[in-house]
Amino acid sequence: MAKYCSLPPGVDGRLLALGMCLLLAGCGDPIGTSCRFQGSGFTASDNCRHRCLEHRRIVCPDGRAIRPQICSGRRQCAPGSCPGGQVCYHVDAPFELESYCVPADICGSQPAGVLKRWEQASLATSRETLAEWQAKKQQRGQLTPTAPAQALPVDPKPETR
Repeated sequence: MAKYCSLPPGVDGRLLALGMCLLLAGCGDPIGTSCRFQGSGFTASDNCRHRCLEHRRIVCPDGRAIRPQICSGRRQCAPGSCPGGQVCYHVDAPFELESYCVPADICGSQPAGVLKRWEQASLATSRETLAEWQAKKQQRGQLTPTAPAQALPVDPKPETR
């Protein structure tokens, strides 16, 4: 018969599990750390706590597009919600609103007013791209065939001898 582990008296298993989850959630490198990918395809992973920005296109306030090889801060932020020294940038993705806290100096030093407008502009651009994709998707769903389907010709069975 197998023996099972038991917790010491007064220790709640749920509390222990929650503690482990919180401990593991803090794993990975913080914002601004140089990132690297391991593996490929669906099994690829990076060293970041949140997301490696290497495959995300960031358009700077001056119009330059960069793909920084650094770790982002937290995901799904809103303009003005990131900690000091960070700004919320919305990636121009067609399928969902995707945003990350990024270092405020990712595009070089910028005045606070420029950074605030940049956060709002990235959100507006992301929303426009998402709305365009949704409209195309809806339009494609309303398409009707231009000609009726026809049966494919079937070759008769070859004679066997």
